[in-house]
Amino acid sequence: MQPAWDLLLKQYRFQHGLTQQEMGCLLGVSQKTVSRWECGENKPSVAQQKQFRDLYREPSSPISDALRAAVHNCPAPRSLCRLENLNLQAVSRPAIAKRPSIVNWIGRSLVPLACGVLSEMLDDGELQRSVASGEIACVNAVTRSVLRVPENPVNATYRTTISFFRIDGIVLCDAISLPAREDLTPGYWAVPLEGLADA
Repeated sequence: MQPAWDLLLKQYRFQHGLTQQEMGCLLGVSQKTVSRWECGENKPSVAQQKQFRDLYREPSSPISDALRAAVHNCPAPRSLCRLENLNLQAVSRPAIAKRPSIVNWIGRSLVPLACGVLSEMLDDGELQRSVASGEIACVNAVTRSVLRVPENPVNATYRTTISFFRIDGIVLCDAISLPAREDLTPGYWAVPLEGLADA
């Protein structure tokens, strides 16, 4: 039985809060092409179907769905990634407004774009091992520009908290940023899971 591409595309787009234009960017096609697919006028090519299936293969549970919805509806720049490969799963509207090209990276690894404090955190082997083993509850950071995207430089200072969630064997990173004083020094510090019990 052939998948109903029109319904699958609409469902994915609505679930992730994407416009047809943004969905087109993810799949490398125009907004008009996505519109024709959703109207059932034609369907994606075999290569585009594979690309869409790769995007669509995400853990789904009430918890992960609620987390994605919280990210989409957040009034601050916020993103959700899989820890493995920093694969971008969802972004908030303010995050898109800050870096419009970020929608092109949904379903893809952000590692090639990492710079600044984010790059330092990815290179910190001890931090990565502690996060992967579940010893770290969250990482707090002071950041400026952390992604090399066409909109660079984004030089404003932000306080960012990255929380980690384990859902169906997959570790998700939920990063939310709020504007901070310009005189703060960029850097990061981990909050151990055991330290939360003492707080």
